Amino acid sequence: MQRMLSFGKIVRAPDVRTLYDMTEVIYDKGWLQTAENFDLYFMCREMAQNEEDLRIMREFGLRYDITVIPPAKLGMEYVKTAGHYHPKAPGASVSYSEIYQVLEGEAVYLLQKAGKGGRVADVVVVVAEKGDIVFVPPDYGHVTVNRSDKVLKMANWVYRDFSSLYDPIREFGGGAYFLLESGFVRNPAYCFVPEIRRLEPSGAELVGLSKGEDMYVLVENLQNLRFLKEPQTFSGLFAVKV
Repeated sequence: MQRMLSFGKIVRAPDVRTLYDMTEVIYDKGWLQTAENFDLYFMCREMAQNEEDLRIMREFGLRYDITVIPPAKLGMEYVKTAGHYHPKAPGASVSYSEIYQVLEGEAVYLLQKAGKGGRVADVVVVVAEKGDIVFVPPDYGHVTVNRSDKVLKMANWVYRDFSSLYDPIREFGGGAYFLLESGFVRNPAYCFVPEIRRLEPSGAELVGLSKGEDMYVLVENLQNLRFLKEPQTFSGLFAVKV
């Protein structure tokens, strides 16, 4: 039976990411050689509580997605997303940003800013629990890890008119760090990776919400999310958040 995800009056079949979809970015290659394929996580794009909310989102150019990551181990590594960057906004020197909220469980967000020649300029780790909102700044790629024994369910707001860039992380075999049971391990495929900076989730302040408040309510005031579609006009805002 196909897994379905409902949200308000909207029901969708998710896109499914399997283990074999992510062979290039798995840390434990020995385990991978004998592992059977299975579903890792489920992504439902353009979710809304009703058709009117969906119409408003589309008119404004934003999308509200939900991702579900059940607990699992990939050999020595915790289950994670494939990881991606965002393209630069047309005519701009910065890429699009994104904002996440944990709906259930716990998420470990690994954010990385690419440097030149296989270098990573910055690595930030944010651990978020239910209700926390995490901001992914322009020019940062990101990987989400579920290291808990519970299902991770998270939502995100993002500009709807671009495709995420998976190749920049895939070509290095994963993110700047892998999260194993023993802790974070640098990815040796990059020629330079800095130490991890750890930050607290602070995205709620960015969008005018209180800590723990459901960010779906922003559908009633999408102007608070304009920076997602016009990152080039909010450089001052981004400068204090990275």
